[in-house]
Amino acid sequence: MTRKVTTRQAALTRARERRRELDRQRDEADQRIEEAAAVVLVALEDRAETEQALEAATGKVAEALRVLMAEDVSAERAAALLELDVVEVRRLAKVAAPGLVERPKSAERPAGRATALTALPDAVGGEGASRRAG
Repeated sequence: MTRKVTTRQAALTRARERRRELDRQRDEADQRIEEAAAVVLVALEDRAETEQALEAATGKVAEALRVLMAEDVSAERAAALLELDVVEVRRLAKVAAPGLVERPKSAERPAGRATALTALPDAVGGEGASRRAG
């Protein structure tokens, strides 16, 4: 009976050591995962900041190109001056200024949604208008 007890104790000891080794390996893997996730999160923040800076710079370029074109500099001449492709100059000149929302052109607006303004009788000078005036 003593032999079975010592065999059981030895088996438990071996099982505990194996579990501890597996726990160490799992902890190491968790650490690697956390470090990789942190790198990704920092890179995503950097990317967002870079995209904002790119957008701001593109807006400045577009505004400067519009100034050039307002001075009667053609897109072709501006492209040669700036060593850019003509298509790129035209595309950049159309970019909206940062913070502005482009409105659809009249041809792009949905048809059939005309709104009529009507004046209420009080606003035009009905009974309520004289009471408000004193």
